[in-house]
Amino acid sequence: MDDRLKNLKKAMNESVFSKVEFTSTHQKRVHQQLNESQVVQHILSLLVDKKTGIELAQLLHAKGVQDIFNNEGVIYTILHEQENKGHIISQWDDAGVKCYQLTKSGLKWLRSQNREKKTLFARKQQLLEVRLNDHF
Repeated sequence: MDDRLKNLKKAMNESVFSKVEFTSTHQKRVHQQLNESQVVQHILSLLVDKKTGIELAQLLHAKGVQDIFNNEGVIYTILHEQENKGHIISQWDDAGVKCYQLTKSGLKWLRSQNREKKTLFARKQQLLEVRLNDHF
């Protein structure tokens, strides 16, 4: 099994990936997109009930979401993008504070992301089990 994977990797490197460049800039973009996706999921998961931007920032800090430390403005950027996508709605309350809440579309998207995470986790577990079984 191990030799087949090595041969496949070699064949892929010689044909499919021979002209593909994956620079450090590309790596940074991928990591940034992954982190942003995680922040979006954190934010949407907190918006089952109405919350203000300040409340979101406090809750994200309490959860230890590192990507927003000293950059809370990113929360409002994400809120605006998610509102444009229809995943959240915003309303001004009587005190003049803007509140955000998840829509049905946003809940559906959030659930799909959670299913994808579970599927990915299950695949990683299967691969780990296969590798462990190959060694024992």
